[in-house]
Amino acid sequence: MTTRRSIFSGLATALLTTGLAVTPPAAAQTEHRVTPPVPTTATVTVDQLGADSTIAVVTRGRFEERDATGLARSLEVITPDGVRHPVYSVQVRESRRGWYLGDFLIADWRPEMHTALLRVSLGRDGDQLVAYDVTTGETHEMPAPRRGSTFALAPDGSGVLMTTYGTEHRSGRVATVTWDGVRTSLPARGDGTALTSIDGTTLVTGDRDRWRVTDLAARTSTVVDTPGSCIPRRWSDADSVVATCGTRRGSQLRLVDLDGTSSPLGIRHSLRPRDGVFDDGDVRVVQGRSWFESYDGCGGAFLTRQTAAGKVRRVPVPGLEGPLTLVATRGDDLVLTHEKPECDSTRQRAALTLFDPVARVETVLTRLGRDEAWREALAATEVRSWIW
Repeated sequence: MTTRRSIFSGLATALLTTGLAVTPPAAAQTEHRVTPPVPTTATVTVDQLGADSTIAVVTRGRFEERDATGLARSLEVITPDGVRHPVYSVQVRESRRGWYLGDFLIADWRPEMHTALLRVSLGRDGDQLVAYDVTTGETHEMPAPRRGSTFALAPDGSGVLMTTYGTEHRSGRVATVTWDGVRTSLPARGDGTALTSIDGTTLVTGDRDRWRVTDLAARTSTVVDTPGSCIPRRWSDADSVVATCGTRRGSQLRLVDLDGTSSPLGIRHSLRPRDGVFDDGDVRVVQGRSWFESYDGCGGAFLTRQTAAGKVRRVPVPGLEGPLTLVATRGDDLVLTHEKPECDSTRQRAALTLFDPVARVETVLTRLGRDEAWREALAATEVRSWIW
């Protein structure tokens, strides 16, 4: 993940828009060792991490500009009243070789541990994995293994779970690593997409057209065939996963059980869609209807609904433009983040809002600064897939 202006790998493509790129081992030899900036930390109470709170990473400044100043990232808890509580913030600086030292992304969030796993850039030295408990300030750290692709917190608190980079013909390996560096391989493979269970006993890793379901205590793994290449998004219940499944026929959001059975959550989008939607990243139900986070293959997400006849309809959000993220629900409302439009003639700012999709009424909970943007936003009590 180490942040640099150049792009070196397939994973970096997915992170391009945020300036995050994967460090190649060879490139690490050209930069002098530099001490990364020290983060500013704070804590919140357990009560501030309730069901209506949001965990977010906020970006400040223009990372895409050469020699930009005022760059920063901040891990924040946003309480239901919209108040922002920064808990881990860093002033990022660009080195002369183009590394963004101290920059980070959130790799995982475990609600029951009140802990975020951050992947922090050390420039030529790779990345540092930092587990930060936002209620106590307790911190655990380790260097990220060089071959590590994606990481998550081990639910027992002993260290991290990880996948390695795969090859053209074979997915990567899966392992646990303790905080003191002891690595143990698990009997599974993974392409980087993964989801740890709510109770912390099970790990689901994607492996092309199947999942590997691993019992973390017994260290045994079962192969589950999936309806295509399925990217796990989040848990629907203890045994069912909301997943985006793709085949040669197109993409469909499905509910996939750990026994391999599945059911559709929406229509299948073709590779040449007439409605402009290529796939859905999530769905939430309020007021008896399903509302989808959809993508058209160019730019960010937008809100849609589907008719009984299988037609897709965009749902306009009055007053705000730009890409959005479907974060959660609260009563009859959807919780949304709005990004600042790239071509911003209205000087609109990014915002976290409540939106009633039936009455088309939106309430702003908090607005970011004019030079700020969302990097990530997720419900504080929800277990989601590992974050790339």
